[in-house]
Amino acid sequence: MDTDKIITNLEYRIIDREGDKDYFIETDMYTVNMELNIPDMSRFQFPLSRAILVRTTPHSEWITIHVLRDVDLFSSYVNFEVNLTGKKLCVMKEEGYIKLDIQKLPNAL
Repeated sequence: MDTDKIITNLEYRIIDREGDKDYFIETDMYTVNMELNIPDMSRFQFPLSRAILVRTTPHSEWITIHVLRDVDLFSSYVNFEVNLTGKKLCVMKEEGYIKLDIQKLPNAL
């Protein structure tokens, strides 16, 4: 998948919800490393993750990211909101883990 805001090399499916969209991204129980661009911190690590659910709406640049232990939303063990104005979400399988990070778009200020 390569939309203007979400990029992944993993299997995923899109769930339409009355104009909003959920992106259900399979992580196959790999550890998810969320890379941070915060001084003196490197990453958050989420072991044994079944999937990442990204909830989007056309009415806002804010998205909600859920890291799931199973296939339903009730198995979410962490969720957080991110403003993607001038940014994109990258969920990429690397060697032995999933890298989740927020990158600035090249033309963003």
